[in-house]
Amino acid sequence: MAQLESLANELLLDLFEFFDTANLLQAFYGLNSRFNELLYSHFQVHQLDLKSVSKETFDIISKKFLPLIINQIISLHLSSDETPGLPELFLSRGFTLNRFICLQSLSLYNINHLDTLYKIIYQCRYLSHLTHLNIIKYDDDDEDKQENTLDLLNNIWSLLTLTHCNLNGLQIDEIWLLSISIISLSIEYLSIENIPCNLNSLSHLFKFTPYLQQLCVTVYSYSRNDHLTNIIHSIKSLKICFGGSYQSMNNLLENMPNLSCLIVTTLQIYLDGNIWQQFISNYLSKIKIFQLKMELEFRDNNDSIENIIDKLLISFRTSFWLEEHQWYVRCHWNPSDPYKWITLYTLPYNFDTFDYSNKSCTKSTCYDERQYWLYDRVKIYGHGSIENNFLDNFSLLRARFRNIHHLQINLSFDDTFWLRFPSLNHLKSLHVYIYKYSGYCQLQTIFNQAPCLYSLKIQSFIDSSIKLFELTSKSIRRIDLINTLYDRSIYYTRENCFIIMNSILGKQCEILSICIKYRTNILDLIQQMSNLRLLIFECEDDKEIFRNFSSSKNELVQWLEYRLSSTHIITKHPKQQSLIRVWINREMKNILPLNSCSLRTKHRNRLSNVLTSFRQYFNKTMTN
Repeated sequence: MAQLESLANELLLDLFEFFDTANLLQAFYGLNSRFNELLYSHFQVHQLDLKSVSKETFDIISKKFLPLIINQIISLHLSSDETPGLPELFLSRGFTLNRFICLQSLSLYNINHLDTLYKIIYQCRYLSHLTHLNIIKYDDDDEDKQENTLDLLNNIWSLLTLTHCNLNGLQIDEIWLLSISIISLSIEYLSIENIPCNLNSLSHLFKFTPYLQQLCVTVYSYSRNDHLTNIIHSIKSLKICFGGSYQSMNNLLENMPNLSCLIVTTLQIYLDGNIWQQFISNYLSKIKIFQLKMELEFRDNNDSIENIIDKLLISFRTSFWLEEHQWYVRCHWNPSDPYKWITLYTLPYNFDTFDYSNKSCTKSTCYDERQYWLYDRVKIYGHGSIENNFLDNFSLLRARFRNIHHLQINLSFDDTFWLRFPSLNHLKSLHVYIYKYSGYCQLQTIFNQAPCLYSLKIQSFIDSSIKLFELTSKSIRRIDLINTLYDRSIYYTRENCFIIMNSILGKQCEILSICIKYRTNILDLIQQMSNLRLLIFECEDDKEIFRNFSSSKNELVQWLEYRLSSTHIITKHPKQQSLIRVWINREMKNILPLNSCSLRTKHRNRLSNVLTSFRQYFNKTMTN
């Protein structure tokens, strides 16, 4: 402790940057008055991230920290995913967005109520420094949302300083884009990947966003009457998922003459290398970055899939592709697929997601087939098929993935898995399907190789996943045991819950999703799992489990409210009405006042653990 206190304030503030909000407060708040003051200074210039805090940590922040620094915070992240009810509680305590007068960036994740989202955005109109808005995910539980949806979009377009707008979390009809009636003179970067639109609605969007330079969008255009009405000179970068006709694609590209970056995924539209060469040569004279991914189906083509692929690749082997631009493409396909699906993409592979089938074959236009097998851009890997022998076979896949953040695979897998995934250092989320008990041995091996693994979802074809709790992982904090592979849920008994509570994984678990047999098990889990901050569950003896109630309260919710402290937040899941969420408040005792300089034993131990972890991190960094 003495060594830490001898460090200059500047070095301590640098140290704070390695912690998220919850861990930072847990490690340093209450040690002494100096650390408390440094925490205030830190949050004045860094993001206040509330997406993963416990209920008691949120109470500390809202009562002790936020009132003192609210007018200096530059970045704020609110969520209902791991903190259900937090955005509503945040507003109810008087922290309206107009009070964050220096706010530059606002991120909203998994907001459950359109009314809450509308209130937050409406309050942002008073913020003169707000440049970045991210609505990352939105779980709508409102049936009548038309008026608020229209007002929401117009309020966003009314924000005078907003330049970067990510609305990928909104999943609404394109009709709402046509309802925008406010011209934004500030928005330059816009992402609306989950609002499918046609070219007519896209024209309307450009009309009311005249300075737009970069756009991420999903377009479906099949009608002959669907087209862009004007040339869009402002667009320099376009990332698009496109389904439609040749004519529509032609119309789109010929009206964007200043494109320097085009990242395009096409669905069921056959555009060979000659057609793409024509588009680029005729319309895209300023293009510097071109990344293509095409999903094609040829089940009505009587030719063999190998011949189809050879003809397609020939069109990408002209001097335009191989010499002038050095743009190479690769196909992969499953020779036993009756639908003859083909995926073609440019190299190197520059898309975030990659789906694979056990029997995938590949062929490319590279001079050397050994080139371009590092797929480091891929963050999300999913396995595309379930084989009869339940074995993931990676022998036909030559690609290597070293930057995977989310992995979805079948267990068991063959030995070539480790050739394809030589590093799991960045893995944060894992979704596995268990078919054999031997799969748990492989799962432990993955745990050992994944130091940053935070979230685990397990679905078993055997029985309940109780064998999981014989395994260990130092990093896993979120576990999802809700099994959707069966027509009925698998409910964990009291004995199962006892095993979970006394396991290493159970003791460190912070978020648990589970189906349980008896309601008393709910109380056991909350009381005995000391690190648990969110419990998401379905209970077999919930009398209203199979009924559709619009009310947020049912008999089980009321039963819980009677037996748990009122400081807990108990809500029904907005999408799955059978699920109930308890955001747990473990009231923190013995928190030192701001002017206290004393240290207790538990604070010394807590800080010692922090320093040990920090030292190990830097030792590992230096050796690498």
